[in-house]
Amino acid sequence: MKITILSEIDYAGSGHKLCEALRRHTKHDVVIYTGLYPNRLNLPQSPITNRRQAQKRVDMSDIIHLKGDFPPKDGYLGLRIMHKPIVITVSGSHFRKKEDGGYGKYHILQYKDACVRTSFEPDLLYPEYNGTWTPHPIDSTSKPRLWNRSKPPLLMHMTTSRENKGTAFIEEVFKTLNKRNNLIIQIPQIMPMEQAIQARREATIYFDQFKVGWYGNSALEAMQYGIPVACWISDFAISRVHTEISTCPVISTIKEIDLWVAKIECLLGSDLDKLSKDTKRYCDEMHSYESVAKQWDKIYATV
Repeated sequence: MKITILSEIDYAGSGHKLCEALRRHTKHDVVIYTGLYPNRLNLPQSPITNRRQAQKRVDMSDIIHLKGDFPPKDGYLGLRIMHKPIVITVSGSHFRKKEDGGYGKYHILQYKDACVRTSFEPDLLYPEYNGTWTPHPIDSTSKPRLWNRSKPPLLMHMTTSRENKGTAFIEEVFKTLNKRNNLIIQIPQIMPMEQAIQARREATIYFDQFKVGWYGNSALEAMQYGIPVACWISDFAISRVHTEISTCPVISTIKEIDLWVAKIECLLGSDLDKLSKDTKRYCDEMHSYESVAKQWDKIYATV
């Protein structure tokens, strides 16, 4: 099939990764067009340079796949799309409800024109959305497990938004841990993606996000190398994909400082090598290009 992926804001690059996964591991003809947006991470963008040619591609496509929180409508990236079957994958704060830490910018009924609705994060699978979890893609099987236990242990957190990542909570956990243990704590400034990935490879435990209730792209960029990841995972997210994540090794507990401190101290006193191996295995099985492409191949066949 001809599949055209459109994304107003592919800020973390997941649309491009999905496109690459499908190109490598399915027989579909896949292209992606994105909007222009501030890009501090040096991530790929695929803006439309010839609108007539892009519209011709849409008209020839079997499926239009919208990646992002913007609802289907004619004029998406300036293109007429509503005469084609629409698949949408939401992934962020514009879709997430205000009570769950998002902006709640769009009503869920605005997505009803999509014949297939999915989400990269299960905490966005509200019952009225009637969607499916389609995990974030990452090219993990091409990466080796590189984790080593540093001495002293290195705890790391990176953020592009302190508010959205729950950085203040993580800082409090780090502060308490650092008083009672010999640790190295790092919270680097924003840096280009490849440089950030290189830095994460040095972590004993990488701390992702503690606000929205699921792990994101930065967690996967560590997990693909077997770096253990800590992240608050909400009960709601677990309830939506309980079977699929029964072997999920991401470190999580109730969002209370003392509980997190106790959990991390317990882990640092244990053999983390098994957790590293489990982390790498889970990432390969759930998020690799091969795994994601296989799931999407089945989904597209239903459209």
